[in-house]
Amino acid sequence: MSRAPLRALLMLALLLGGRALADAPVRQVFLVQDSGWMEPFLTAEGSQFRPLVEALVASAARVPGADVAVATFDQDGQVPGRPSPRILYEGAYDSAGVRAAVAAIDLPRKAGGGAYADADFNGALLGAIRIGLRGRDGVIWMVTNNKNSPGNSAEVERNTAAFYAALRGSDAISRIVAYPVRMPLKGRNFSEGGFVIYGIGYGAAGGRALEAALATPGLKALFNHPPVSLKPVLAGGLTLRFDRLDAGGLQAGLENGVLVVRGADAAAGTVLRLTAHLGNGLYPQRVAAARLALRWNEEGAGTGLAQAAVSPSDITDLAPQAESGPLAVVLTLPPIPRPVGLAGLVSDGRTVDGTLTLRLADLRLALDPAFLERVRPIFGSGLLSGDQMGGPVGDASAVEGRLPGLFRDYRGVSEASVSLPVRIEAAFSPWPLIAAAAAALGLAAAAGLGAVAATRARQHTVTLGTVQKRVSLRPYRAQTVRAPDGSRWQVRAGLWGPARATRLQEPGTGA
Repeated sequence: MSRAPLRALLMLALLLGGRALADAPVRQVFLVQDSGWMEPFLTAEGSQFRPLVEALVASAARVPGADVAVATFDQDGQVPGRPSPRILYEGAYDSAGVRAAVAAIDLPRKAGGGAYADADFNGALLGAIRIGLRGRDGVIWMVTNNKNSPGNSAEVERNTAAFYAALRGSDAISRIVAYPVRMPLKGRNFSEGGFVIYGIGYGAAGGRALEAALATPGLKALFNHPPVSLKPVLAGGLTLRFDRLDAGGLQAGLENGVLVVRGADAAAGTVLRLTAHLGNGLYPQRVAAARLALRWNEEGAGTGLAQAAVSPSDITDLAPQAESGPLAVVLTLPPIPRPVGLAGLVSDGRTVDGTLTLRLADLRLALDPAFLERVRPIFGSGLLSGDQMGGPVGDASAVEGRLPGLFRDYRGVSEASVSLPVRIEAAFSPWPLIAAAAAALGLAAAAGLGAVAATRARQHTVTLGTVQKRVSLRPYRAQTVRAPDGSRWQVRAGLWGPARATRLQEPGTGA
């Protein structure tokens, strides 16, 4: 089946079933392969396969609002009267019901009672969506040994390849993880080294439910290693941690995931030096090599905070679930201008928000050798599925070549980045505000003195013709006085200088 029709079928199943309502429980379907290659797990004495499946259901079912379905899959139509997938239990989690369903898993045979049934992974995926999830968002847990039976037809091989293509290319499937489980067992007909548990998030709610299940203590305790993130490869991958958060008199610290820097000098600028560590949360990929570059992006109007640097400028051989050595981070804070106008004058500081982004260019990931050695018994022998490559199994590269292609998709990742929000609280000098306040007070005092001077009467000596006379005058208020010879004069004084006198015309004289 080609990729485009498969996508159409996935979307059709989604449309037929309809999206889960916001208050509807998110179902988790546990799909167990029961074809011939599973014989050792289901029949060998002392096998812990069934208890592990029960524990998987119990751990994931503790997610609030989840109900479960336990089913088996092989190849639909090969076993008379038996569909694939075949629902053995569904509903709210019940330990007794789940135990009975897991105990009922058997090894069906094809028509005629001869060979064991084959496996159709593509049909199982579509059936789990259509029947198990009823076309709604949910989680599919697929327990499989990743093998096709010998002598399968070309159609089965195409379906297997289409299965992996759907997992990669379907937009409805946003999250895929895998737990490779070592369990060496020998059955009557076959010997196996282990199997794989895939967790597939279908739809947005299914992706969230899968993440919630992965975070449960029960599921973490069930496996000795973290899950392999297959889609997206970098899910939860890289982090940036600071362990020295003050320099140059500045105080810096993480507050709710934000690096807050206090005490920066807005006028003079500051150089902030921090020590950081790059965390590789990926599994099982190690960072074989990458070039490092640090970039600052500021929100809103720019202030010129554009200089950020990190050293060393490259990194090599960073193991999975490990931290790098110390990285020297330098953030240059040039002078920050005051806002214009009165608001800037009265402001005592300015907050600058931005993001520090550490970019890993020319990134080269590689699988951890310890992981390859651990999964060698699972993937290192047996027939290939439609998504594997051939080759001998004697070394690590050959083991990697026999992994399902999803495990090798990390090779397409050539860059990554990790970002940290930053808030810089810069203080402005108080002296401009003090100077402005002092000037305002001076003006106010001058105005007050002027007001007093404008209303207070003062003695002035005025010349009335040829005679001088002392007169009490208020500023800018005219006053009429008589000279000793009886003439009338209008006198006026200002705030400063001598008073002026103007002779007035006598009434009835015309002169």
